[in-house]
Amino acid sequence: MSLFEIIETDAGLTVAELEPGMTPEATAEKQGGVLVDPGPYADYDEAIDAIIALQSYEEEDFDLT
Repeated sequence: MSLFEIIETDAGLTVAELEPGMTPEATAEKQGGVLVDPGPYADYDEAIDAIIALQSYEEEDFDLT
């Protein structure tokens, strides 16, 4: 069973599959990113939902209107 985490790369937030025997930080680094949320999420769709929630939260923080 695969588990997923959220990382940030130069392209933005993305979902990464946790690699067995590696820490979430090491998995993120191996994929060229930094760890944002280690989850672990049980499936890809759950991790995508978490990214959407994070992005919504960030947009609220920077709403200057």
